Amino acid sequence: MIEVKTDVCLKPKKGAAVTAAKVGVLMVFGLLAWTVVLPLAAAAVLSKAVFGKRVTPMLNTVTYDDYKDRMDRQEMSFVSRGNRLAGCRYSAKGKGRGKALVLVCHGIGCNMDGYLNRTAWFVDKGYEVFTFDMTGTCRSEGDGLGGLMQSKIDLHNAINFCASRPEFEGLPILVYGHSWSGFAAANVLNYGHKELTAVATLSGFNDTWDIMKIHASRYVGKLAVLIKPWSRILELLKYGDDAKGDGVSGINAYGGPVLVAHSSDDPTVPINCSVYVHRDEIVNPNAEYILFTDRGHTLSRPVAAESRISEDYRNNRKEPLAAKGANVFQYNVDDRYRFSDKKTVFAIDDAFMEQVDDFFTRALAARAERGEEEKVC
Repeated sequence: MIEVKTDVCLKPKKGAAVTAAKVGVLMVFGLLAWTVVLPLAAAAVLSKAVFGKRVTPMLNTVTYDDYKDRMDRQEMSFVSRGNRLAGCRYSAKGKGRGKALVLVCHGIGCNMDGYLNRTAWFVDKGYEVFTFDMTGTCRSEGDGLGGLMQSKIDLHNAINFCASRPEFEGLPILVYGHSWSGFAAANVLNYGHKELTAVATLSGFNDTWDIMKIHASRYVGKLAVLIKPWSRILELLKYGDDAKGDGVSGINAYGGPVLVAHSSDDPTVPINCSVYVHRDEIVNPNAEYILFTDRGHTLSRPVAAESRISEDYRNNRKEPLAAKGANVFQYNVDDRYRFSDKKTVFAIDDAFMEQVDDFFTRALAARAERGEEEKVC
């Protein structure tokens, strides 16, 4: 009979244990690479492709020469996150200081010259205007736009600059922000800019994810939702605390007069990602709202002119505009307006602008009244 020993402990070889440990470590690192590193790297590459290119002047645009008989211009500059940004102060021809200072802030893919029609309108109404090119845009420094949060940071630094300049001392400061800067005009209030008398946020989105999801969905469908965590992480890595907050939180923190205007047919910033659609979350009692149904994205352009631009585009667009490595946002602007004359593209709707002016005028009157009450006290 063969005796079988059952109390023998079979120990694995040392080399096998080490190999198993290595495999485990490799599996963990592989999992991290697949679920974290690769998606984050892909998001970084995508962000660089979208926001890493500079914006140059529009193909179909106006310049100061078109308005110099109405306005005086003083070129100025300030620094935002290490880049020197080009700005201009405008005032009525030969008339000196205005009744208040309006910061007119441009949308993505455009520059400050693209808003000269609105700048001139305010100057004609007795305001001074300060306007500037965002980071990575035309006359300002920067390798590219950086990201959607960049407009908020640039506006923050522009406000601080204007508040510190002797040329603007004593002037109430107002903000007119459209589109990308509509987002900035509301979100910048999270910095606590109590020196502002009033803010108009026009066609603005509430937070960066809302607008990114909509536009990303046009290319990758429902997969766009997978971009969210990585785009948010990239924002936090790039901008830190500056990436926190949204339009609603800014308006609530400010507490002063804010005009929120949007059009339900806006194709660029759809109504469901607007500041306006979040109005039930706004507890600021000094917030006012205007909803249009037929003004598209620009708001300040007459409806007839907007319709003419759409008709020109439909009737003439036979081949895509050559991209030639252009910034994607600038490409969309150039493609949209290339068939229309400048008079149509830069037409101004006085009725809309007067609504903004009325809002600013009431805010200035309330400020003056508070000042008188403080003197009495």
